[in-house]
Amino acid sequence: MTLVIFRRRILVPLFAVTALCGAGWFYLYPLLQQPKIAGPVNISALPQQIYLEAGEHHQTLNFDFLLENQGTTPVGVDSIELKAYDSNNRLVLRRSIDSNGFAPSIETLPGRVLAPGSRSLVFNPFHSFRPDIELHRLQFDFSLSIVNEAPETKTSITIEPRLYQGKTTLLLPLKGKMMVHDGHDYYAHHRRLNTEHPAARELGLTQNFMRFSLDLNSTNQHFELFRGTGEHNEDWYAWGAPVYASGAGVVAEAVGNVPDNIRGGQSFFRPEQVKTDAMHFYGNYVLIDHGNGEFSMLGHLQQGSLQVRPGDTVTTGQMLAKMGNSGSSNNPHLHYELRTGAGLNVEGLPANFSQYRRHLGSKALPVTSGPVDTGDLLENN
Repeated sequence: MTLVIFRRRILVPLFAVTALCGAGWFYLYPLLQQPKIAGPVNISALPQQIYLEAGEHHQTLNFDFLLENQGTTPVGVDSIELKAYDSNNRLVLRRSIDSNGFAPSIETLPGRVLAPGSRSLVFNPFHSFRPDIELHRLQFDFSLSIVNEAPETKTSITIEPRLYQGKTTLLLPLKGKMMVHDGHDYYAHHRRLNTEHPAARELGLTQNFMRFSLDLNSTNQHFELFRGTGEHNEDWYAWGAPVYASGAGVVAEAVGNVPDNIRGGQSFFRPEQVKTDAMHFYGNYVLIDHGNGEFSMLGHLQQGSLQVRPGDTVTTGQMLAKMGNSGSSNNPHLHYELRTGAGLNVEGLPANFSQYRRHLGSKALPVTSGPVDTGDLLENN
């Protein structure tokens, strides 16, 4: 495609090459007095299989764009437009973030200016949709330019997300009332694991193992997390509360001898230890292999509380341990994630839990099966 644009009274042809099937390439050749070449820039979608998570009131799309500037000139992302199509190739909706206004929406994306030879991870900004629309094919159009120099050009990437159908019947791993203190919504720290961050690269992380993770806290009847100021571990209702198997399977790994961090005092988590012991991140934990490609990870358990060991067969609802404050944790809680395997270079999976209640003020709504996320107030018998 050839675009002819007048800029500073100079005729500038732009040649854009677009490739789909997971990656888009573009080249800019501005014919100025001193030509600058920006490209190729490779845009790919991560992970390889992208899942939709379907809830009662919305469906969410949790994936990332990896941008790689393989050229010799800085390149900026000026806008991203989404066009969604159903299975009949009919347009369902269009959304965009761009450079318009005093506080442009494109500025919500960090790392949108790529230095030569650099890579940047961009979290998909279009993450929540109505539950009744079909998202069969999604086309993302990126407008890109040489910073302060060339007019913008476009490249596209197309994905076909799939609704994840869980294979394991799961129950919430806590009983009584609880709060999802931090889940996997667009702003949650689990969701925002940037594998291009220097610390992540140093640890060799290439995938987001906690893409759909949950931090669960037991509460009192009023959904309060702790007594008083929560200054001590013992002040938290989660401290020492039982943790149960979310689904049946075999214990693949179990660690129970890591000291619990002390609220307001010593932390026993050593980030540098993750380089040689990846699972140190979780402190004390149990990893259950459900035997169908799904694994449940339950972390930050209390030292000395494990009731199981590797090789044990467990049933749904069986007590595994007690909640603690071990590993990368600053308060007593349970870290839960459904994932594709052991270690840290695996992907998270959407988890649908069965037979719980969602509290909405004076109402408590029964849920036969569905996901939970940040801020949810729940109850499980």
